[in-house]
Amino acid sequence: MSRALRMDLVRSDEGARHLTTLVVAAVSTVLLTRLLLALTGYPRIGGDSDLHVAHVLPGGLLMLVAMVLQFAYVGRGPRPVAALLGGVGFGLFIDEVGKFVTADNDYFYEPAAAIMYVVLAGLVVGARRWRGHRPLDDDERVANAAHALVDGIAGHLTARQRAEALDGLVGLDGEFGARELRDLLQRVGPAPVPVPQRLEHAWAGVERLFDRLSTSWWALPLMGVCLLLQAGGAALVATGAWVAGRGFGVAGLGVLAGAGAALVFALLGLAQARRRGRRAAVESFQRSALTSLLVTQVFLFAASQFAAVSGLVVDLVLLGLVNADLDRMRSRPAR
Repeated sequence: MSRALRMDLVRSDEGARHLTTLVVAAVSTVLLTRLLLALTGYPRIGGDSDLHVAHVLPGGLLMLVAMVLQFAYVGRGPRPVAALLGGVGFGLFIDEVGKFVTADNDYFYEPAAAIMYVVLAGLVVGARRWRGHRPLDDDERVANAAHALVDGIAGHLTARQRAEALDGLVGLDGEFGARELRDLLQRVGPAPVPVPQRLEHAWAGVERLFDRLSTSWWALPLMGVCLLLQAGGAALVATGAWVAGRGFGVAGLGVLAGAGAALVFALLGLAQARRRGRRAAVESFQRSALTSLLVTQVFLFAASQFAAVSGLVVDLVLLGLVNADLDRMRSRPAR
């Protein structure tokens, strides 16, 4: 039975990056969709007629496009676009979960925020445990280089992508096919950078900017203070909505729970900076930023759409700084 159910899956060295793109795109789509609907008075396509095109439909279409890109093309090229389109589509889909779980199709069903959180947070936590369980095996690293070679044979491998593939083969001369792959990759001429790759290069430029900023002496205390202010501000917004008589409910409790957990992680990070070192502090900051992004901001939308979108931007910037710092520290032993 175990052999019958076995799936021979090779992990991608870019899987974590694409999954992050998908989740961030989904969360951003949920928040921005609700902000746009609130600003426009929740318009209905078709006016007073029976026609109503729910945004779950374009969401499903975008997820279909993402799957078609994966099925119809080989190589790494479609993956960043598929991750982005799939994340936007999934965000449009899950944003209407309140309609699917209530008899009266209630879009504003308060526990919907909790459902969205459980799904997205479960995806992030599960992926982190899957990738963090063990690093890529040597044969998986070789397989990823072979996957990059597919683009090179077709004339679509840029110089940066070729350099990354060659870096992945360092120290693997004893693995089957590693030397041959290195020779072939070195013989492949770099391709012109297409528009999607230019966008990816722009994103790489943002990552380099985050990397430079995170090396500054003031980066660590600034990240901690910003995370503390972010958590405290979200709690104040939720409490202010309750004082103003707009109710508390599940959304308010979710904001307080998320802000409280983010606050604890931020305080732990500041405390660990001296006792256990920078890496322990930044890892705690990462938990704080993820908690704020995937819990606090989703629930906060019920109290203040503007505050939630503003918090989303702050969380993404902080998460970029934190991840850049962690990536640099994790790469040191390999040098």
